[in-house]
Amino acid sequence: MEFEFKRDMLHNTIKSHFSMGHEALGTWLEQEINMDLACISRLLDQIQLLQTQGVEQFELLGAEFSLFLNQEEAKVAANILLSDNDELPDDMGFYDEESLALCGLEDFEQMLLSYQRFIQTGY
Repeated sequence: MEFEFKRDMLHNTIKSHFSMGHEALGTWLEQEINMDLACISRLLDQIQLLQTQGVEQFELLGAEFSLFLNQEEAKVAANILLSDNDELPDDMGFYDEESLALCGLEDFEQMLLSYQRFIQTGY
């Protein structure tokens, strides 16, 4: 998984660019986490619990995207994909490449650490 963070000085935000198949991670960071260092620290603590304390899973439900962690992987999914609403016409479907992303828990942890460092230092 490749990613890059850039600071948008005009809006005082961080833009996240992820490799194909992982775009939802960037959208999740931008919309749900933004620059909340306390939230990132809590997530890193939760990852440690998953890796060492036998905790089996963790969920962080957001306004647009939600995060699901287990001992092996991280999943970010748009909340619309989580609903049981099947009211779309047959010829239409969700374009979920940008709405769903999976990666290993260790990769997710390294990405969060990089994001945290970028917020704090700018690189």
